[in-house]
Amino acid sequence: MSLYYIAIIMAATGIFGGAVNYFSEANEQKENGITKRLRSLSVCILFGLAATVLVPLFLKFAESRLLEGIHLAKTVAPNDKKTTEKINLQAPATISIKQDSLQTVPKKDSAAVKVSVKSSEGKPNLDKEKNVASDYLIWTAYCLLAACAGMRFIDLLMSRVISKEYMNKIETEKQELSKQNKDLKKESTIATNNYKASEIFQLQDAAENSMMKSSVNTLDQSKLLLSQLPPVIHANDPQKGRFGGKSSLNGKTLTAGYSSYILPGFLNLTIKVFTAEGDLNSDVYLFLHNSFARSIIHLDGYGKKEVEYKIPAYGAFTIGAILDNGNTLLELDLEELKNFPEDFRNR
Repeated sequence: MSLYYIAIIMAATGIFGGAVNYFSEANEQKENGITKRLRSLSVCILFGLAATVLVPLFLKFAESRLLEGIHLAKTVAPNDKKTTEKINLQAPATISIKQDSLQTVPKKDSAAVKVSVKSSEGKPNLDKEKNVASDYLIWTAYCLLAACAGMRFIDLLMSRVISKEYMNKIETEKQELSKQNKDLKKESTIATNNYKASEIFQLQDAAENSMMKSSVNTLDQSKLLLSQLPPVIHANDPQKGRFGGKSSLNGKTLTAGYSSYILPGFLNLTIKVFTAEGDLNSDVYLFLHNSFARSIIHLDGYGKKEVEYKIPAYGAFTIGAILDNGNTLLELDLEELKNFPEDFRNR
């Protein structure tokens, strides 16, 4: 389809459709029995022309193949035209000579051959012309429909463009979030595996100063204590669910309090393990979040009713404790303590 003819169609249908829109009921308003026009004829024609100009965008959204057949008008020079006509006139003579020289077809049938060649060459051109004609009709119908709708068509197309841009933005953000989640999951897995590998060495280091009277060396002792703990299942809170979920057991209790700290947002935690009767009479191992430089802390509980450990923290986490040579496991989730500030518990 020629862009020149399309422009004429758009202009003509824009004017005609704007006039139709002017006289339509959608442009009428009745007040006290008097019918008034909402928009003037010139305004309706202007909206009609604007709507037809936006038809290609509408067809783009509709993924129509009409846009593929549009081309600029090609001008043929007079000399080229004569050359083309000369070639077309000489073509049948060339074909007839070949037919006579081969002597496969009698001379009488040479005309029939020429006719058949011409008819076979003319049929595709005829089909092409029919397709072009139907495309022009469809284009005219689209433009006339848009012009008659006027501002409603423009509003519809604008909302379509905005919604498409919004959906593209949402899809982009979704892909970015998915990528971030994958990266976080990867980092979480690496952190969990690193903590799992370093936990036994941290516990061994913490047990170096142990006052436990045992012939078992610190490495074997560390392996023995860790064998009683399940693997890490929460990468962002590694001690959660590993120590039974109870803060009191066998007369021993694990608690945590807090006080203000010099850094804004931080709290100075005071972690305590105490017994209701008698003394602790065992080493106490505190398991903290793996973000701390030392996440396993050894406390000497022999001859003491309670032991405590202070450390600044920025957010809530789960604390685990092992005492009584591994026979008592305690667990305390700071996020569940209502006396702690809400912003701290939500971090």
